[in-house]
Amino acid sequence: ACIRCGKCAEACPMGLEPFLLNKYARNNMMDELEENAVQDCIECGCCFFSCPANKPLTDEIRLGKNRVRAMMAAKK
Repeated sequence: ACIRCGKCAEACPMGLEPFLLNKYARNNMMDELEENAVQDCIECGCCFFSCPANKPLTDEIRLGKNRVRAMMAAKK
């Protein structure tokens, strides 16, 4: 479980909050992912490597990012 240490947010070169994006992605909260700029994630893995809880942040965020992308395409 996430211990809310914030190390992933400190490590993110894009200034995102990976712990929050991970939560939204796991819970299929597409609007929140879009509002929190999940599309800006460059999938570098810094959040994963800095996480003391070894959460698969990059993988979950990637899945959420793909779902948001599909949702945006469906709106067009």
